[in-house]
Amino acid sequence: MELRQLRYFVGVAETGCISETSRQMFISQSAISQQLKLLEEELGTQLFVRQHNTLTLTECGEELLPFAKQVLRGVTECHERIRCLQGLLCGELNVGLTYSLEPFMREATLCFMREYPKVQLNAHYKNHHELLRQLRNKEIDIILSMMPSSPHEFVESIPLTRYRLAAIMRKSHVLAKRSSITFQDLLPHKLILPEKGLRDRNAIESFIHKETGELNVRALVNDVNALMNIIQETNYITILNETSISNRPSLCSVLIEELKEPIQIYAHYNNLVSLKNSARRFIDILHNTALKHDMTFS
Repeated sequence: MELRQLRYFVGVAETGCISETSRQMFISQSAISQQLKLLEEELGTQLFVRQHNTLTLTECGEELLPFAKQVLRGVTECHERIRCLQGLLCGELNVGLTYSLEPFMREATLCFMREYPKVQLNAHYKNHHELLRQLRNKEIDIILSMMPSSPHEFVESIPLTRYRLAAIMRKSHVLAKRSSITFQDLLPHKLILPEKGLRDRNAIESFIHKETGELNVRALVNDVNALMNIIQETNYITILNETSISNRPSLCSVLIEELKEPIQIYAHYNNLVSLKNSARRFIDILHNTALKHDMTFS
């Protein structure tokens, strides 16, 4: 059974006349008659009977008509949906990221939503291990994070941007006027840090114990926004992505000497799945956001 046979069948059923269907579809009458004959032979039944000068549906033809129309509607909707997705006029994009990248994600998200208002963008904030599980299971389209600590065959990675970890504090803090500090400078001060297991915390863990002894860590928090709210209201210090202070004018970031080396961020996707057009465009926007804020340290 071919789509053209169903189109001709529906056309003749609606006009009651092969010649009129031929005129409307710009197809020869003989071609329509031949395809209808092939359709009847495949189904093993007659679909039309001639009454006077009009073709009328048989009982089997009446039964077939709604199904044929449904198939043709589905084909049309399929074509429209594909054109829509190609033009980024519809669809859904699921982006996973670690908590500390929220400030970087925020601006790119707003830009994407302005440019493609009919594409639903879903942001999933989780730890890196959980994001990799979701990527493997095809529950999300891309991950924004550091390189996985161990290789995964299904992960393809695109270098995206870099950021540095810094001491985040209120502008009124005694260390706020410094251009840079060391971990030794932090020893007398109270800190609230990201919870163990988060990637930013992993990056500073060796410095906390091996080189400086025990820092005065008073609390661990697994939500960056909650952590920043505490810093904003107290005289505590935290260590986070230096862009975390965006949209928080009362805070500042001070570079930590031992953490001068930027951390590379990648867009990871599942190489067993075709990357969506919306994901490609979102990665482009992330690149532009990084360039705009000079986050590449080139």
